Amino acid sequence: MRAHSFRSVITLGLGLLLSIPRAASGQLHERDRGSRAGYLALNVAIGATASVARAVVSGAPLCSTVAKGMLGGSMMGAGMQLIGTESPAARFAGLQLTAVGASVTRNADRGAPVFSDLTLAVYPFYVRVQPGAPRPVTARLSALSTIRLVSVLAGSARPDVDWGSTLTTGAPVLRSARWRLASGCGSCEGSFAEHNAGVIVYSASAGTDYDLRRTLAHESLHLAQQTRDAVLHAVSASDAALVRLGTPGRALSRFVVVDVMLPLRFIDEGELRMRGAPRRQSWYETEARAFAPGGELR
Repeated sequence: MRAHSFRSVITLGLGLLLSIPRAASGQLHERDRGSRAGYLALNVAIGATASVARAVVSGAPLCSTVAKGMLGGSMMGAGMQLIGTESPAARFAGLQLTAVGASVTRNADRGAPVFSDLTLAVYPFYVRVQPGAPRPVTARLSALSTIRLVSVLAGSARPDVDWGSTLTTGAPVLRSARWRLASGCGSCEGSFAEHNAGVIVYSASAGTDYDLRRTLAHESLHLAQQTRDAVLHAVSASDAALVRLGTPGRALSRFVVVDVMLPLRFIDEGELRMRGAPRRQSWYETEARAFAPGGELR
């Protein structure tokens, strides 16, 4: 990569981090600005680290690959910051910007244009966009999201689909009839809302115990974290694993992504267990709170 091209990529990445509308700044007053800046930098570091690993394996030029990885990391951080404005109209855009950033980082070692192969998340589907290809847009089911959605809808609680929030979020958003959702902690009252595998469920106490708009922004941050990990790792890992199964596997890979390889999630879980800390102190929770602290009414 020529020197001016390298500088252009870095400048574009920094510009993305600064391009969130200033009108949203008033909505960010409760967040620790230092923590938010730290997690923006962490996303850039994730992009750079993932691209270095790919460059080492593939033998691609290190400087250009790292520059693309940093650009992708900047876009992932900008997507999360966009969700953190807490505007319902920004949730879908922020999720897709995170997915595009993860796609750019994943493709950093390929020598192709940075936006030539994108994976977007419209759960329970992954949408692949390849401009100029014979089939420029294809869609495949997320195995984890599909299983989770079916299990929740078929469960005893039988939540209703909040279609408006589903469309503005980019994932199924369900309203439970329960005042609080079940918690894995026996002494806890239960949660207001939760995200799991591309599905968000919120409780019936919206407006009484918590602000729904702010809470959905927080859960959408978890959705973006899931998407970051899936696009960076799970989609390509699923394709590679299914190809090894021969013709049946290749046929299945046309319709389904077995998105179980989520190393960032594994790191989050492992680190939490090693410390013996409560869930609220996990990396994923602190990152989500840095951008969107949640909507509990005090």
